[in-house]
This record gives sequence, structure tokens and C-alpha cells, in this order.
Amino acid sequence: MKSTSEKTVAGGPAAQPAEIPLYRRILQRQEFGVFLALILISIFFSVSTTTFLTMPNMLNVMRQISINGIIVMAMTFVIIIKDIDLSIGSTFALVSMLVAIMFNTYGVNIWLASLIGLILGGILGLINGVVAVKGQLPPFIVTLGSMMIYRGLALVISGGVPAAVRLPETFFMFTGARVFGRIPVPSLWFLGVTLIAGFILHRTSYGFKVYAVGGNAEAARLAGIDVDRVRITNFVILGVVSGLAGIISMSYLSSVTPTVGQGIEMQVIAATVLGGTSMLGGVGTILGSFLGTLVLGVVRNGLVLMGTSAYLIDLITGIVLILAVFVSSYAHREKR
Repeated sequence: MKSTSEKTVAGGPAAQPAEIPLYRRILQRQEFGVFLALILISIFFSVSTTTFLTMPNMLNVMRQISINGIIVMAMTFVIIIKDIDLSIGSTFALVSMLVAIMFNTYGVNIWLASLIGLILGGILGLINGVVAVKGQLPPFIVTLGSMMIYRGLALVISGGVPAAVRLPETFFMFTGARVFGRIPVPSLWFLGVTLIAGFILHRTSYGFKVYAVGGNAEAARLAGIDVDRVRITNFVILGVVSGLAGIISMSYLSSVTPTVGQGIEMQVIAATVLGGTSMLGGVGTILGSFLGTLVLGVVRNGLVLMGTSAYLIDLITGIVLILAVFVSSYAHREKR
């Protein structure tokens, strides 16, 4: 009988495969394709326009993508687990409008009003999660309905009238100002939320549970994971983050309208899927979603600089979303 060491040398079960070179591991990562697309698109717009590759425009791109990007980070968790939330734009509007009304009309301290707004965002997400998960209803239908309900509430409490907001200097510095006169604070929020989301998804047991439930919910349940709790928690997190994005947007613009955030759900989903998060579940990374947000933001910014019609920009965004879903679904189906 051969010893274990002999089996190892002979290439038996104990043999270890040769280590894959670093460059090959990088090329095989799903984010590499997104990063390559970002580089190629940036080169195209740099050649096509004279203002694209300038510091003011790069900072402008970061500002433009920051609000959507904050929500993308939370949406990544939801899509990995094979759920969807179409109500984020309405939550965005309802929370920011409520905060503005509490501050303007009732004189509530802006910090307290913002805290109440974030709690409201969590409650709206909780409603979505409980109805969809405990009611065993399709999240698409549930959040489609809540999208209309939350938007209607935003219109009712505001009377359909926009609100201008003059915020205290301290609050404005933390949410809507520019650092060193150039760097938009919302972009720093985006980077901060990205780092926190990356840590939670890739370095904590909760992130492991998200991947487990997205990969095989029944297997996760048999392994002792409370699948319903994880799904509902994701909706709550997304509600809070959507409210946060609404408050930051209100601060930066110093105003809010009850119709703000319309269509943001499609942009967020497009960026998330474009970054490699699979609609089939169980696959996705925060880095990929970050790059997907950048790609979509660069495309929209570059098309605007080229003088492209706003309607055509939406058309192109829709095409990008469909292609991204197709490519992602096909690639992950092949792997399985």
C-alpha cells in the first residue's frame, strides 16, 4: 500500500493543482470585462470630445453617479438574492420630501428630521420585504405596487409642489457641499457606502448568507440560514439607503420635488447588472457594481457632451441593460 506522500507525488487525490498565475486570475474575474469596457469607452469619448478628460468633468461625473451609486450598492445585495425592488425612486422622493416639509414647515431640527426620514425609508423597505416574502408574492409585482403608493404619498404630502430648502451650514457641509471647493461631498458618501457594502458582503457572515440564499435558497434553509430574515433585511437596507440618497440629493440641490427619482430604479438596476451581478442569483461583487455605475455614468456624460438627445440617451441605457442581462445570464448559465 502506497503512503500518503507517494500518492501525492503520483498525482492522486492529495495532489494540489499548479497555482494559477496572478494575471490569469485577474483576467478571469468578472469585473475585468467591465473595467476594460470602462477604459475603451473613456478613450472613445476622450477622442470624440475636448472636455471629457478634464478634471472638472471627471468631478462632475462623480457627482452625477454618486446618488445612483449609493443605491446601487444596496441593490447589489437584493439582486444577488434574486429579488428586485422597483420602489426605490418613490422611496427616494417620499423620504426627501418628508424631511424638507418637517424642516421647512414644522421647524424640526434637520438632523432629527433626517433620522426620521431614514427610519421611514427602513419601514418602507420592511413593508416591501414582509409583503413579498411572508406573502410569498413576486417582489416585482409587490414593489411595482408600492412604487405607485409611495409616489402617491409624496405627491399628497407635498400637494404636488416643489420645496426649496435652506439648510444649516453644518448639515450642508456633511451632505451637499464641496470639499476644498472642488470635490463633491455626495461622491465621498458614494465611496464610503461602497467600502461599507464591500466589507459587509465580502467579509462578514451576513454576506455569506446573502450568497448562500442567492445560490440555493433551499440548501441555505437546510443549512440553518433564516432565508426570510435575510431577504427582508435586504429590503430594509435598500429602503434606508434610498432614503439616504434622497436626503443627500436634497441637500446638494437645496430643493426637492415630489417627482424626483422617477426612472432611477432602471438606472440602478442597469448599473448593478452591468457590473456582473446575475439576475439568476448567487453572483455579484461590490467592485463590479462600482465599475458598472462608473460605466453607465461615463456613457451618459459622454453622450451629453457629444450633444446627444436626452431621449436617445434613455434608449441607449435600455439597450445596455438588456444586453448586460443577456450576457450575464448566458455566461453564468454556461458556468453552471
